[in-house]
Amino acid sequence: MWKYRILCLLLLTSCRYERRAQPAFYFWKTQYQQREQEHTALRKLGVNQLFVRIMDVDLDETGKAVPVSPITFRNNLPDSIDIVPVVYIVNSVLRQQSEQTLTILANRILAFTEAKVKQSGKDKFTELQIDCDWTQTTRETYFLLLRKMKALLADKAVTLSATLRLHQIKNRHASGIPPVDKVLLMCYNMGNLRKYGMQNSILDMKEMTTYLKDFLGSYPLPIDVALPLFSWSVVFRDKQYVGISKHLDSWSLADTSLFYRQEGTPLYHLKRNLPKAGLRVNDVIRKEEVSVQDLFAASDFLSRYLPRKDLKVLFYHLDADLLNRFSDEQLQEIIDRF
Repeated sequence: MWKYRILCLLLLTSCRYERRAQPAFYFWKTQYQQREQEHTALRKLGVNQLFVRIMDVDLDETGKAVPVSPITFRNNLPDSIDIVPVVYIVNSVLRQQSEQTLTILANRILAFTEAKVKQSGKDKFTELQIDCDWTQTTRETYFLLLRKMKALLADKAVTLSATLRLHQIKNRHASGIPPVDKVLLMCYNMGNLRKYGMQNSILDMKEMTTYLKDFLGSYPLPIDVALPLFSWSVVFRDKQYVGISKHLDSWSLADTSLFYRQEGTPLYHLKRNLPKAGLRVNDVIRKEEVSVQDLFAASDFLSRYLPRKDLKVLFYHLDADLLNRFSDEQLQEIIDRF
């Protein structure tokens, strides 16, 4: 009998649950218009959810919380795609809110979101995501807002989720655990964007290891993850951060009449003024992007340290130009590595 029990124990411990990873995308533009390439990518990857940014919430000149740059829908979402509305709350909104104004804010967010969901051609949604990089000083106010949102959703069978940055995983005792049903870990924007140098602030495996390795597996809420597909051009003047240029792409940076590349680095030095782009001679552009190998490495790391539970893996974000950098097979392999 004891041999039988030992055999059963060995069989149980040797069997690992096969985690299922469901792909999804963020949509982070202010106007939705269905494009064939994007729709084809969703279909080929078996995506059935689109996490759509509905609006930012920020303060107006009178100090009132208002919707900023809300999305408009030129087309309905495809029938095969469910919408997950996402509302981004600027942290400063939370600094001077009373319980009464938070109640009003929660109701307004939900009403505005429901109206936008209807504009997308959908009658309902099953998850609402709140995106906010809260701090210790705004934590209690933010968590109270989340509790009010959750109470409003209780009778609607809607899951409430919140985004997490890496530091909120490692520093959970200071950051707190948001009172939601699940969280989504944003695995991007993890380095020091404003620091001059050759680093990649979008995705840095050293940062992921430091902030997640010893902390990810024990986080007390279910975790979905999001990975970056985007790139950007970071501008420095006299080694001081200026901003992110929306006027430069890889083709522009490859133009040797405009730029020369510092050998072996992602740094491009501007040879002459570009007034329309707001750039000056000797400005330095750091081109930041992620390769498929970077995404494979991130997927392998997360797969190793996440609990072996089903999850959603989101790509940030749905855009034809970004999709051109990755094949459908590469995106599928990223999902399969979980």
